[in-house]
Amino acid sequence: MEDLTSNPVLVDVTRGDGVESHHRGAAVVVNGSGEVVASWGNVKTPVLPRSAIKALQGLALVETGAADHFSVSDAELAIACASHSSEPEHLHVVTQWLTRLGLSTDDLECGATGSSEKTVLEEQIRRNETITRAHNNCSGKHTGFLATALHMGEPTKGYVGADHPVQKRLIDILQDMGEVDLGKAPRGCDGCGIPVIAMPLDAMARGFAKMASPDNLPPTRREAAKKITGAIKANPLMVAGHRRFDSLVIDATENGPKGPALVKTGAEGVYGAMLPGLEFGIALKIDDGSTRASEVVMASILDGLGVFDVSLRKALESQIEPTIVSTTGVPVGVIRATDCLKGNTI
Repeated sequence: MEDLTSNPVLVDVTRGDGVESHHRGAAVVVNGSGEVVASWGNVKTPVLPRSAIKALQGLALVETGAADHFSVSDAELAIACASHSSEPEHLHVVTQWLTRLGLSTDDLECGATGSSEKTVLEEQIRRNETITRAHNNCSGKHTGFLATALHMGEPTKGYVGADHPVQKRLIDILQDMGEVDLGKAPRGCDGCGIPVIAMPLDAMARGFAKMASPDNLPPTRREAAKKITGAIKANPLMVAGHRRFDSLVIDATENGPKGPALVKTGAEGVYGAMLPGLEFGIALKIDDGSTRASEVVMASILDGLGVFDVSLRKALESQIEPTIVSTTGVPVGVIRATDCLKGNTI
């Protein structure tokens, strides 16, 4: 079993004058030429990327011609790359897209789950809202899978299976974009039911860098990458939701000093980012799976890359170094990046 203590402490959690907890992890920044320009910890160990790679998976929807055939809008393309909060805006986009495909929520093969956001879930409970598969945070991705299968003349039933052409295409894309052989990589089942395949962090970041800097990709993939990143940039709310780190950062950095930061969370402390302005890709993993730590690490790396100017740093202060408060609302600590991380940014 891997010794997780080999990775550095990237985040401290303080209470008063002391450090109460800390989080170890690994992270890497790769440029458009595939070169590692900064790294922390072991970035060669395969990790399960979970939902952080949805933008890479979205390439198939565009490359196959399904997006053009079904007149997929930018909002629909963005939600195909999302882990949304099942807010009304998200549900509207997903259900309207399914209707246009001649399908319904019953055709989705992800589970019916309420919102992952506490405030949204509470409102759904107050309204006694019927929870459907469209509420699943991956329903946009699954609708994209269905659209691709329909366009390619493939069965829509069973599209989550590892042997289905929809899933096989995704593996080919990940191998090609990450420049990695996944033939013997550890595999499992993701939370939404599709296969998940382990990748080294540097391979993930390489794929994100190619999305951010697609000029050297084959023409069809180049245009698909541009279409996806453009849709994400134009629709930050679709990627996550109100009050969510991803949507807040994408929206805030749209006209930032280094261009937009197209960030995307994954479960268990995984995060990815595409930086078109810098032509960089970022991938990180917190060893203990903490989201609170992964967001702070991503924010710190972006800050070190100059993505935030003074005004953006102020606007995103609560994301860069979140405050811990007591039940009475009194600040009692912070979640902060360590000197190890701050001292090695570019």
